[in-house]
Amino acid sequence: MPFIKLSIAKTITEETEQKLIDGLGRALSVIPGKDPQWTMVEVNDGLRLYFGGKKQEDMVFADVKYVGKQEYHRKREFTRAACQTIHELIGTPIDRICLTITEYDSWGAVGDFRDQYYVDDKLD
Repeated sequence: MPFIKLSIAKTITEETEQKLIDGLGRALSVIPGKDPQWTMVEVNDGLRLYFGGKKQEDMVFADVKYVGKQEYHRKREFTRAACQTIHELIGTPIDRICLTITEYDSWGAVGDFRDQYYVDDKLD
């Protein structure tokens, strides 16, 4: 279950927010097994963001988390697509968009815990 947290300096409309969520889901789908229907997105807009000690009127930080290790070229392809989506939809210059990716081995969802490298033969 991928999770994307967006921190956006300027305020966006609900319509733009939905387009952004849909576009980032499509961008994420370049990574095998990452389906937009299972992606959670948190959008925070109208924030006071600072870069280099100076307040930014138009800046975006995207923090992406998911389970599994992916190849460099997939992460690069996703990053480029995500940044382009943000740029096209809300106009933020590419050099004012930052993105991090954190990959996890284990997670809890739908009331259970799973680990990418451990299989429990005993089911409750």
